[in-house]
Order: sequence, then C-alpha cells, then structure tokens
Amino acid sequence: MRDIVFKNLAGIVLLPAQVGRVEGWVAFDTGAMQTTLNKNYFIDLSGKEKEVAKFNGEMVTESAIETCLPAVSIGGITVNNLPVLLMDMKYGEKNLRTIEPDFCFLGTVGIELIKKTSVLVDYERSVMTLDPKMDVSGAEKLPISMEKLPVVTLDLAEEKHRFVLDTGANTCLLSTGLIGKIEMSPTPEPSEIHTIPLIKAGRHEYTDVSAVFADLSHIQDQVSIDGVIGSQILSKQLTLFDFPNSAIYLFNGFR
Repeated sequence: MRDIVFKNLAGIVLLPAQVGRVEGWVAFDTGAMQTTLNKNYFIDLSGKEKEVAKFNGEMVTESAIETCLPAVSIGGITVNNLPVLLMDMKYGEKNLRTIEPDFCFLGTVGIELIKKTSVLVDYERSVMTLDPKMDVSGAEKLPISMEKLPVVTLDLAEEKHRFVLDTGANTCLLSTGLIGKIEMSPTPEPSEIHTIPLIKAGRHEYTDVSAVFADLSHIQDQVSIDGVIGSQILSKQLTLFDFPNSAIYLFNGFR
C-alpha cells in the first residue's frame, strides 16, 4: 500500500513526476492507451513517427513520436524502460494554466502502466492509494470490461450504455450517434454543452451531468462504446479501481 498526494485541477488527477531533470505533473488518465509526454519539454528526444488522434475540443489527428525512456519518476515511484509517445500537449497545458498560471504539464499516465494495480482515489483529500487494504463491503461494485480501454456500463435515459472510464475527462462525451435518442435538459441558449438529467451507476445516481456530443470514431475503432465518462461521477465518492479483478467500487461518500 502506498499513498500519493495529487493535485486536483478541474477534476483532473495530476501526479508529481520527474523525467530526467524536468519536474512537473502528469495526469492519471485511464482513458489513454499509452503513456504520453509533452514533447515541448523534451525536444532532444527522438524516435519513430506515427499518426495518433487526440481531443482538443474536437478530434484531430497529429504526428507523434514513439520512444522509450530509461527511467521516469511518477509519484515517487521509478518506472524503468517506459515506452512513451511524444506529442504537442500545449492545448491541455493551456487549459490547466488558466487555473494555475505556472503549471508544468509533462503528460499523461496511460492505462497500460496501471492496469495491473488497484487504485483508490480520494478526491476530497487529494490522495491516491496504490493497492489499498480496505473493506469493500457496502460499496457498489460495477464490472469493468478490460478491453484496450476500461469500459463500464451505466444507465442513461433508462437504457444501458457503455462508457470508457476516463479519469482524464472532466466532461462527459457522448457519441454523435446518440443525438436525438436520449433526453437532455433544455438550455437557455444554444450551446455545445448539454445536461443529462440522470445517470445511474448501480444504486448511485448522478444528476445534471454536463455532456458534449463528439465524434468518438477513433475510440470506437478500438472499443464499442457510446461515450466517455470521468470525474463528474468518479469525484463524488471514494472510488476504487480494482483493475486486476476488472471491477470498480463506488463507496457511500468519503471517509
């Protein structure tokens, strides 16, 4: 068991990290297939180029570099020989700097690095615990389908829909294929942001969840899903990701 104090900016869990002599923060991102670094801090690194898709308010395709780092420190834990992608992450850093002007965003920790570990996230105390020893009786247990990304089934508009479980998302993303098929609360003026009146995760209910319709085809090419859900649900209670046993536990509030 190990505790890591994190920084919570706009619902994104950010872990202290060091790559070489560069210190900063990386996002704990279960919606990323691979660990990615902000190439603007590592211009001397080289590797093989490839095309990848990313969400910058809209889906775009961008060139990235595949490489391997001899050592990376994340939350005080050293990871050796870590394969990473190098991408331009100015967009994500710009958003975080509206909250903390001098914020140094080094990248994201992908699911391939954490899928063999159970992780307890306490958004109230800003503490992450790796391989916690705790009683899960009384918590709501939901199965996770561990595909290329973790997928959870939630009740939306009284129908079951599959969502990527994405700790790096602070707004729910819905496939454009659901436009007109699910109930949304009316907005006072035209907006890209809609409101889902109710989402159910087992017996847990979440009201007025903000959502954006987006082209999710780059994800749907990998896994069959209807949307992406993140901190709007995960931050409402203690949340335990039991990746080794393909389950998530939602507790009744915090400690």
